[in-house]
Amino acid sequence: MKKVKLNASYIQRHCGDTACVFEEVTSTNEIIKAYGRQGAPAWTMAVAAAQTAGRGRGDHSFYSPAETGVYLSVLLRPHEAFAPADMTATAAVAAVDAMKELGADGLGIKWMNDVYRDGKKVAGILAECVEDATGRFVVLGIGVNLLPPREGFPEELTHRAGSLLESTRDRFLREKMAIGFFRHLEKRLQNSSGVYAAYRQHLFLLGQSVRYAGDTVTVTDLLPDFRLEVTLPDGTVKYLDSGEVSLSTDLK
Repeated sequence: MKKVKLNASYIQRHCGDTACVFEEVTSTNEIIKAYGRQGAPAWTMAVAAAQTAGRGRGDHSFYSPAETGVYLSVLLRPHEAFAPADMTATAAVAAVDAMKELGADGLGIKWMNDVYRDGKKVAGILAECVEDATGRFVVLGIGVNLLPPREGFPEELTHRAGSLLESTRDRFLREKMAIGFFRHLEKRLQNSSGVYAAYRQHLFLLGQSVRYAGDTVTVTDLLPDFRLEVTLPDGTVKYLDSGEVSLSTDLK
């Protein structure tokens, strides 16, 4: 089957001429970091059809095959102080907004930075703050599994990785996901009043038992600053502002 390239003009028509489109990169976050250090303006974006060294939180890699996914990063230059959790949560909500426009259902957010569909991860978000001579800027990246890979997911991912849609006839699906995320992110950052409610509405961990730092804990609440309230088996309450919580499917 003939490989279909990303339509750069289609993306730039909706996102501006600072949207840079690639067929393959090591990592869109690394591309935007380099642009940011060179003084690129806010809302510069890198979109790729594939990544060879996609990254998630910590040392996790992000599987980024060609043609069935889309991978992008946006350069932000906040004028005011911000909490990284706010930025990540806003990106998660913007991603869900865009996915719904594509007809996806069964969407949920796993604290802090993953989007799931029907119990499987379909997108991961990575926010990185950079300080250099140009000032402080944020690189906000997301990778989305739009369709099942033609040869399937790697064996180690089959139990927890999924796709946004099972099939499509839309030849601009990847472009529409990139454009939708960009536009909804801009909208949500301009008016953040509904972000907490939307994030909480889609957070499927409430009431669930998860693993955190070697313990099994129960998620009991989400605070307005996006800290996660969890209760240990002995009744102790903790408030998490970072770290990884794991579902049973993540541990298989």
